[in-house]
Amino acid sequence: MKNLIIFFILLSRCLGQIVVEKNRLVLTNELNNIKILEVHCKSKDDDLGYHYLPVGQSQEYKFRDNLWHTTLFWCHMGQGPAFKFQQVFEAYSSKWSKYVGSTYWIGREDGIYFRQEPHGLPLVKKYDWNLTAL
Repeated sequence: MKNLIIFFILLSRCLGQIVVEKNRLVLTNELNNIKILEVHCKSKDDDLGYHYLPVGQSQEYKFRDNLWHTTLFWCHMGQGPAFKFQQVFEAYSSKWSKYVGSTYWIGREDGIYFRQEPHGLPLVKKYDWNLTAL
């Protein structure tokens, strides 16, 4: 039994599952005036629900990659009347986790911006808003 426990501890270390920091995904509303930003993120296994963020507010998720390092989260952001300006995008992928501590997505009037840490690089505009038919 002792050998089996040692085997699993060593196996876990080899797979990087011991003392692994959680990934951090942050979505922020930097729209003008009093516009609400709708956010909805999900993976194959987890639906994180809809959240409605006032200006200046953020929604943060913390999670660990799965054992196979195939974790992938998609997010939807919407803004404007009836949230008719929208975008769906890949918000997190395990393949980024070797390089990233936190991933930030910021909704602004002219589009959706992206930044990763610990690099400390400036924000980069990644997407324009798509107008959806009502």
